[in-house]
Amino acid sequence: MERALDDKKESTKRTLRSNATRSVSPAPRSMTVNSPMSFTVPSPLAAATRVKLISHGSELPDLTKAELTLLRRKQKKLARNALSTLCNLPPGIHISNALASTLIFAQEFAGTAVCIDPAGWILTCSHCISEDEGAYRADNKRRWLLFYTGLAVQVKCHAWDTKRDLALLKIIAVESADDGKPGEMPTFRHVQLSSSIPSAMANIICIGQPGADDLESVKARKTKYNLVEVSKGNLRGMIRNADPQDNSEIGALMHDAWTYWGHSGAPLLKAKDGNLVGLHSSWDAETLTRHGIPLIAIQQFLQKYLPSAACFQAAISEDAVSRGQPGADGAENMRIQKETSNRGQSKRSKREPSLIILDDED
Repeated sequence: MERALDDKKESTKRTLRSNATRSVSPAPRSMTVNSPMSFTVPSPLAAATRVKLISHGSELPDLTKAELTLLRRKQKKLARNALSTLCNLPPGIHISNALASTLIFAQEFAGTAVCIDPAGWILTCSHCISEDEGAYRADNKRRWLLFYTGLAVQVKCHAWDTKRDLALLKIIAVESADDGKPGEMPTFRHVQLSSSIPSAMANIICIGQPGADDLESVKARKTKYNLVEVSKGNLRGMIRNADPQDNSEIGALMHDAWTYWGHSGAPLLKAKDGNLVGLHSSWDAETLTRHGIPLIAIQQFLQKYLPSAACFQAAISEDAVSRGQPGADGAENMRIQKETSNRGQSKRSKREPSLIILDDED
């Protein structure tokens, strides 16, 4: 979903609409679709978080009949279009890896997520799981997601941070016709977190799930978008004076890659290497700007709740910090942002402390 301040008002600052045209993909090339999942002998740490294997075609747990029907419909469409989706990507193995690391929500309300660790740790926006604490606490915290090939996985939310608008999910089950060899367990394609602060106007790729309902039409009708759409764009800096750790009302990072309702949680990746620099989260109808969760917020979230994640290539050096995350004028200084974040004060952020809920139960 793409979050809104008030879904019922046409003048809302964060709307579900888009007035941009999606990018045109290059001509198809000859490729082979490989599964986002493989089997390997796990490390002792990975073995402690085993993934349940469910026979392909089984009745999946924690889904109503209607939800399972919708999942199967999406699953078949993804599998049918997997090759064309892969062939229509911009060139580069790193881009095909990013596609294989991206997941879409199988439930009625669209949303997107990205795998950041081979053990099946996944990032998305907190509002893709629940909009408020009451709904989250009442939730079973489990969702079914789909890779672009149609591979279905069940995830459980382990950390939910409303201020950063981030949620950390873990794959707990996968529907598979392959059980692997004795002693092996599933591992998943994943992206790396960028080890350097992205430059101003950096070229990016966004991969996400557009919603099926046409929210720009005055009449009820469906969109013609694919379940997974890939768009190109650029970073547009940070909201001036914003706390990069506070994305509760609108994402502090700005970008111009095409998105639609359902793209919330979609990875924003550097076009040159496919590394993660942000997550799309929202849309500003006043400035016609798309917004996301910046790299520094993702870093601090993961450093606290998943410091062992494979997405970390290296700690950001002091030199990188001093160069800064691109700001509203194209070059905000990350050191200043970090100090502002530590103080918890900015012109747009005088709120209660971040609500973070951890769930370590099996």
